[in-house]
Amino acid sequence: MQIYGLTGSSGAGKSTAATYFLEHGFGWVDADAVYRELCTSGSALLAELQEAFGDILTKDGALDRPALARIVFSDSEKLKELNCITRSHIWEESQHRFKDLEQQGIQKVLFDAPTLFQVGLEPYCSAVIGVIAPRDVRIARIMARDGLTEQAATARIDAQPDSDFYRNHCQFILENNNDSQSLLAQVNLLCQKLK
Repeated sequence: MQIYGLTGSSGAGKSTAATYFLEHGFGWVDADAVYRELCTSGSALLAELQEAFGDILTKDGALDRPALARIVFSDSEKLKELNCITRSHIWEESQHRFKDLEQQGIQKVLFDAPTLFQVGLEPYCSAVIGVIAPRDVRIARIMARDGLTEQAATARIDAQPDSDFYRNHCQFILENNNDSQSLLAQVNLLCQKLK
């Protein structure tokens, strides 16, 4: 099985790109979705996060994601700590999912991980695909998707690498400038290269 890292900053459009790869027979493991599932009430990961960051739970014991975001996206050291804590949990569960997909006969899998480089998982990938988009487009997408203010969306973006980082570190780049047909064409072309 070949694992391809799929990464990029929040609002770049990784999920949209991933759906296009599925049309070419790729499997897809979404690290953010794995993280959300691992943060169930009473989980080992949630206990570690609470110990590190304090009052980040809702009244029913679930992770209060906006509360955690306010902490980590305003302090680069806290963001590094979050990535350090979550890395092993997410990678272990993702490996189970890779095996499940392989048993289904899928030979190429996207590992959709926005913090792929920050947590040092890129060496496990055959290649890394970066999805980038203009800053203003990303801010608008985050505001619409997550119901954030412009200030909160900007803080999130400012805590993450810029497009040049992905251009310099990824083997392949997809530019997602709000033109779905252009993004689809780029994915189609890349899938031909990866065959």
